[in-house]
Amino acid sequence: MKFNMAQFDWQIRPEFNRDASESILNNNETTFSSTFLRLCSIRGITSTEELIEKTNQKPQLYHDPFLLFEMDKTIDRIQTAIEEFEPILIYGDYDADGITSTLIMYETLETIGANVHYYLPNRLTDGYGPNKARWSELVDEYDIRLIITVDNGVAGFEAVDAMNDIGVDCIITDHHELQSELPNAYSIIHPKHPSGQYPFPELSGAGVALKVVSTLLGEVPTEAVELAAIGTVADMVSLTDENRTIVLSGLTLIKDSMRVGLQLLLQNEKVNLDNLTSETIGFIIGPRLNAVGRLGDPTPGLELLKTLDISEAESLLEIVNEKNRERKSITENITREIENRMGQYDSIPNIIIEADKDWPAGVLGIAASRLVKKYQRPAIVFQYIEEKKQYKGSSRSVSKINIFEELVKQNEYLTYFGGHSQAAGLTIDEENWEDFKQSIHKSFEHYTELLNEPEPIVIDMPLSVNEMTIDFINEVNLLGPFGMDNPKPQFMVKDAHINTIRFIGADKNHVKLALSQTDSKVELQAIGFGKAEQAEGLENGSVISVVGELDINEWNGNCLPQLMLKDMGVNGSQWLDYRSSKIHKDLLIIDKALYLFSHQPIADYMSKQLNGAAVVLYENASEVNLAQYNNLIVMEPPIQLQQLKEIVNTQAWSKVYLGSFVQESKYMAGIPSREEFVDLYKYIFAKQEFMYKTEFENITKALNIHPVKLKGMFLMFLEAEFVTIKNGRLEFNKEATNNKIDLPHLKTFIQYENEYKSEALLNYQPLDAIKDYFEGN
Repeated sequence: MKFNMAQFDWQIRPEFNRDASESILNNNETTFSSTFLRLCSIRGITSTEELIEKTNQKPQLYHDPFLLFEMDKTIDRIQTAIEEFEPILIYGDYDADGITSTLIMYETLETIGANVHYYLPNRLTDGYGPNKARWSELVDEYDIRLIITVDNGVAGFEAVDAMNDIGVDCIITDHHELQSELPNAYSIIHPKHPSGQYPFPELSGAGVALKVVSTLLGEVPTEAVELAAIGTVADMVSLTDENRTIVLSGLTLIKDSMRVGLQLLLQNEKVNLDNLTSETIGFIIGPRLNAVGRLGDPTPGLELLKTLDISEAESLLEIVNEKNRERKSITENITREIENRMGQYDSIPNIIIEADKDWPAGVLGIAASRLVKKYQRPAIVFQYIEEKKQYKGSSRSVSKINIFEELVKQNEYLTYFGGHSQAAGLTIDEENWEDFKQSIHKSFEHYTELLNEPEPIVIDMPLSVNEMTIDFINEVNLLGPFGMDNPKPQFMVKDAHINTIRFIGADKNHVKLALSQTDSKVELQAIGFGKAEQAEGLENGSVISVVGELDINEWNGNCLPQLMLKDMGVNGSQWLDYRSSKIHKDLLIIDKALYLFSHQPIADYMSKQLNGAAVVLYENASEVNLAQYNNLIVMEPPIQLQQLKEIVNTQAWSKVYLGSFVQESKYMAGIPSREEFVDLYKYIFAKQEFMYKTEFENITKALNIHPVKLKGMFLMFLEAEFVTIKNGRLEFNKEATNNKIDLPHLKTFIQYENEYKSEALLNYQPLDAIKDYFEGN
């Protein structure tokens, strides 16, 4: 389903199973609304039992940890190390999942008396995963006898072999993709281990760590569950099955957390603990923990969650927040710089590839994601590392293109790469840089048509404004936590009237709407962050369709349904009102636009200001290939409305800009009346002849006729042969007294009347009435 001005291709979910749907909708065992039951059936819930399970906010699904391959061997080795007070190293990762995984393992081992140390690698100096040199340093420093990795390790062949050579055992706990071979570690705990029988393969690194410590303790430690919930949501793994239990349990525990750093963070961000959701982790907690590791040493993030000292927590929170502010600033600067570079191209390439030595590698993935969202193109953003003469980059892709497969095709130019269909990391030596760019741009040439199609957005179901109630939203939230494999439902409201529209924010780049539908007094609030540009041209009274997620807006003790806008669109073209006494400068810089004029001299004059843009008279539009233009600019009203109607209906224009400038307003002058024709005829008859220009002003005053109208009347008299004008001298035709002319049937009168009607509609009617005239049935 495609709407004009919409950024996405709207795809409504089909009904999952009609028989199952009827069973759900007709069941009498629950108190859910029929609207919610309809949503559940659409999302594939096929029985009352499944409905109760999916809406249970206190699930207890927790699989036997001994189903993980080598769990018993792992626990025996850890217990031996504890008993013999062997120095143990927990080696984590620099993201939120790695930080929480490390802390889960460290706190548990410390609590039961282990001689334990931890280390979080620095992204910039240690890189990802086991680092042989760093391991060797830590082994020497602490006399380590056992290394336990968390959230990494399945690709650490070299480091593990080096430890084996010096008698240090390595236990790997990880959840990342397995290769065909595994390191020669003492044991490997992995939910996807080919020799294991674990029923749920989608645990996060923190989830795997939680399984290990739960087995070690013989019970699930509550203080570790809140950490596992943070790691699970932040790492964007599936929020189904066991992960749903971990996250919902963790959210409950976070509300009453004893972690002073976590309490301070939530308090500082003014989080309402009664409304804590997975989005709180995804948009507030996770990004701050990730920010520290993106720009260097992630240890302050772990220490913030670990400390029991309030003053230390305050200092650590300031460090974490400062790193997050720095991360935002750097990302915005990179994105802005690349956007400026894009503005220098004739067209946006099918894949965006940009590099700079001053762009930190840790934020490149975020910048690439923003570019994908803005341009609907895959993007790879690189940092050029001068000392290594290498380009280190992060890629993100649109849903329709598997970036990993595309990079496989470029393998001959890559020093390293890894990832999945929508994201990958890669390194390229400088000597291969230009060849790589040329090759991958060529490889993407065949994607032009595909990339010009908008990305899909999946809509769960259309709803009326009346159905969007607080009770319904509360029902919807029972299906949470929302995230990977359980996306938050998207709803569509079709043909809503904008009662009010406001542009908000410091830069006015957000839009807030009050929407209603015909025959309903209910009003829905909708807000679109960063949607101001898309909402250009909308006004009170406009009819639009919108897609978004439902939320509850709490303000001053009041609760109202609110739609968080993901997209909006209109049927037909979007008409934008630029009518004014002066030409708006923005009309002169519109891409892929066709400019329409009625008069050749005006078209010629404006062509010089439009810098080679497409300029055409209405009467010549049929000679132009209109398909090459997306936007239509009505610079002057047509002589006949049908001329513009034919052009509008030739194709689906993205936008129609209504300038409709008039130098001589026939609408303001009015249609000549019979009495005015008689008065003018008598005046000319009495004078017989005169200099036209000299007498013109006298006639307008004497007969009180508008100059534009009078000019038109003279043209009509010329056509009727009542007068002749030669060398500026007007003479009455003495034979005219014998002529009986029906003036309203003259071509000049009809043209004047048509121009009057055209101006009356295009210059003086509201925009929705104009659009309805040209596009309505």
